[in-house]
Amino acid sequence: MADVFITELKINKVRHLENITIPLAADERKHLILTGKNGSGKTSVLLAAKNYLRAIESSQLKFLQKLIQEIESIKNLYKNSLAKGADNNLKASEQNAKREKRINSRQKIIDQFYKGIIPEFNSIPVTEQLYTKGDFIYGAFDAERISSFSSPEGIKKIELKDNYGIDEHPGSHFLQYLVNLKADRSFARDDNDMETVDKITRWFDFFENSLKKIFEDDTLRLEFDRKNYTFSILRQGREKFDFNTLSDGYSAILNIVTDLILRMEKHRVKNYDIQGVVLIDEIEAHLHIELQKKILPFLTEFFPKIQFIVSTHSPFVLNSVDNAVIYDLENRLLVTDLSGYSYEGIVESYFDADSYSEKIKSKIQAYEALVNKSDRSESEEEQMMSLRMYLKEIPAKLSKELVAKFHQIELSRIGKKNG
Repeated sequence: MADVFITELKINKVRHLENITIPLAADERKHLILTGKNGSGKTSVLLAAKNYLRAIESSQLKFLQKLIQEIESIKNLYKNSLAKGADNNLKASEQNAKREKRINSRQKIIDQFYKGIIPEFNSIPVTEQLYTKGDFIYGAFDAERISSFSSPEGIKKIELKDNYGIDEHPGSHFLQYLVNLKADRSFARDDNDMETVDKITRWFDFFENSLKKIFEDDTLRLEFDRKNYTFSILRQGREKFDFNTLSDGYSAILNIVTDLILRMEKHRVKNYDIQGVVLIDEIEAHLHIELQKKILPFLTEFFPKIQFIVSTHSPFVLNSVDNAVIYDLENRLLVTDLSGYSYEGIVESYFDADSYSEKIKSKIQAYEALVNKSDRSESEEEQMMSLRMYLKEIPAKLSKELVAKFHQIELSRIGKKNG
C-alpha cells in the first residue's frame, strides 16, 4: 500500500499571513509543529486546513485543486485583458464577461472548502481511494478538548463506519466498545474460540500498558465491573476513578486516543497503523510538563502512520520528536529539528522568555495562596495538587529564582502539615 501524506502547506492568505510555503518532505511522512506567540495565527491556520480536508469526504480534493488552479488562470487572463484596454473592444469585453461568470460559478464551489490554505498531498488520487476504503483517516481536535464518554447500560452493538467525517466524534462510544469486547471474549471462551480470546486479551494488555505510559504509573490496572458495565482505573495508593472523572490533562489525551482508535477499528489489521492526517490545536493544553514532553512521542508511537499537524506554546513539545518540521508563524522561521536543544535555549529563541516566566510566576502565586489557605475546598485541594505537580517539574535552568520560590513554599507547606 502506497504511503500518502502532506508534503507542504501553502498559506496563500489567512488573516495577516500571506504567501508562505512550509515544506515538510517529498519522500517521507513528517509531522508539522506550528509555534509563535498568541495572535500569530496558529489556530486560524489549523481551522483553514481542517476546512480544506473536508473535501476528502466527498472525493472533491482533486477537483478542488483543479478549480483553484483554473480560477487563478482565468483571473490572470482577465487582468492581462484589462491591462491591454480590452474593455474598449466589444469582443474582448464579452470574453471578460464570460470569464467573470466562470470565476463566480467556480468560486461558490471553492468557498465551501478553501479558506486560504492548501495542504499539498504527495498523491491526491491515492489519498481519496484509501479514505473511501477506510484505509486513510483524518481528524481535528481543538484546544478545549475534554473526553465525554456515553455510559453503557449493557451489551449493545456499535455500528462502526468505514470512514468518519472530520466533525464526527466516534470516541464518545469508547466505553461501549470496551464492554462489547469483554462480552465477545466471554462468548468466544464459551465457544472454545481461543484465538479470539487471546486476541482480545492481547488488546486489553496493550491498552492497559498504554494507560500506564500516559499516567506514568506501572501499578495502574483497568478494572471491569460486569454487573454495572463500568470500567475503573486503579492506581496504587489512590482511590479508583472512571473515564468520565479524569483530570483535564488525562481527559484531553484520551479524547484524542479513543477517537482515533474507533476511527481505525473497523479496518485495522495490526495495532493502529492506518494512515491519516490529524490536526491538534494547542497539543499541550491541560498537560503538566512531563506530559508535554511525552504527548507527541506517545501519539506517534501509538499511531505510527498518522501525520500530526499541531500547534503549541510549549518548548517541551518543540524538542520532543526528531521527525518533525517546526514553523514559527510569528517570525516566519522554519526549523527542521530541535530535539537536541535545551528547553532554556528554545524558550530564549522561540518564545518571549519574560512572558513564559510570568506564566510560571502566576502559577506559583496561585499555589502559595492555596497553601496559605486554611479551609480549602475539595476542588481547591485538587487545584493545589495539580499546581504542585506542574511546578515540581520546572527545570531549574529555566528560572532559578522561581524554582527557589517554589521550594520555599514547599517547606512552608510541609511545616504547616507537620505542625
